Order: sequence, then structure tokens, then C-alpha cells
Amino acid sequence: MSNQNHRRARTPQDNLGILLIVAGVVILVLQYIPVDPSWLSRQWRDLPWPLHIIIPGLAVFVAGLLLPEGAGEGLSGFGLVVAAVGALLRYQDITGTWASWAYAWALVFPAAGGLAGIIHGTLHANWRHVRDSAGGFLAGIVMFLVLGFVFESWLGFEGFGLARLASLIPAWIPGAALLLVGLIVLLAGVAGRGGPLRSERDQQQAEHRDGFPAPTQAPGVPGEPTQMETIIPPDETGSDKRQPQ
Repeated sequence: MSNQNHRRARTPQDNLGILLIVAGVVILVLQYIPVDPSWLSRQWRDLPWPLHIIIPGLAVFVAGLLLPEGAGEGLSGFGLVVAAVGALLRYQDITGTWASWAYAWALVFPAAGGLAGIIHGTLHANWRHVRDSAGGFLAGIVMFLVLGFVFESWLGFEGFGLARLASLIPAWIPGAALLLVGLIVLLAGVAGRGGPLRSERDQQQAEHRDGFPAPTQAPGVPGEPTQMETIIPPDETGSDKRQPQ
């Protein structure tokens, strides 16, 4: 089973080869399909300016999804954050609600970065990265909702209509929801910290049952060597013994 999983795993060299193959196929196809470069440049210029940020960001995000581990995680996260900035600018350009940057930054980071980590970790079966990124994604969404409600309801900002949405919800639900989420996060953190403590305590109890006391000295630190004193016997003849006359 382990050999089968090893064969299915792709290495960075495999992903680089796939990218080169795709690029080669695109170049070969463009050789036989008449494409006017000036037409492409005109189409690019005619696009709304936020798309000049969204499209490169999405391209970097997709390229990062093909790479495993650290390189892919960083690249995909950066690409989706850039694309999220472009999408937010597009929304503000249409609605004219530029002041919403005061709280909408939470959708860019950590929400967009966390979402990229969830997608990348799911594709590469890295569930530790999915778990860590889910916390950032949820934190970004909660910050966006809370800050948006404060800025729109109390300070009169215009943005995503969170104040109007909150008016349709009973007043006790937002506070109760935040209280519940906070308790879940706190209990999850306490349970995570209690795991190593429980394992260490169980190990000490097992050592006492077996008759071996737990070591009191930190492992890997050698104790102070015991020095033995050498006793030199005195000279029986004496250094000042007189010579016979």
C-alpha cells in the first residue's frame, strides 16, 4: 500500500515537467492558429482595470496549486490574495464604496490566504495545512462581519450592506454566535495543549509502575563528573635525613 501511495505522489520535477509540456503545447497550437498580437493587446487594454490584477493573480494561484509543499503553498496563497484585491477593487469601482477598505481588508487577508491554503491542502492531501488554513479563513470572515457591522451601523460607512442585513436578524443572535465561536476556539486550544501534557503524565505513571523512577535531570545534559582525590603517601626516609658519618 505504501508503494502504491509513493508511486502516486508527484515530485516538484514532475510538476515542472507538466508546466513545460502545457507551455509547449500552447506555443505549438499558436503556430498553426492565426492570432493577431495587436488584437490581444487591444482586448487586454479594453478590460476593466481591476481585471489586470485579477487575471495575473488567478494565473499565479493555479500555478501554485500544481506545486506541492512550501513553494506551492506560498505561491497559491499569494496569487489568491492578489486576485482578491482585484475583485474587491472591482466591486468598489462599480459601487463607489471605496471607504469599505476600512474593514474589507479582512476578506483579502487572512480570509483569501486561508481559502488558498484549504484548496491547496485538499488537492495535495495535506490535512495539517487544511486545518491551519481553515482557522485563518474563519478568522477573516468573522473579522469582516464584525468590523463591517461596526463601521456601517455605528460610523455610517457604505459598503456591503451589512447594517441592513443585521437589521433583519434578532439582536441577540450576533452576540450569541460570537460567544459560541469563541468558546469553541478556546476549548479546541485547551484540548490541543492538553494532549502533550497527558502523554507525559501517562509516561511518568508507567515508569513508576515498572519500578523505574522518572528522571529528574533534563535529557541530554550530562551530570557533573565526580573528581577523585589522589592521596600521595609521605616519604618515609625524609628529604632531610642525615648521612652516616
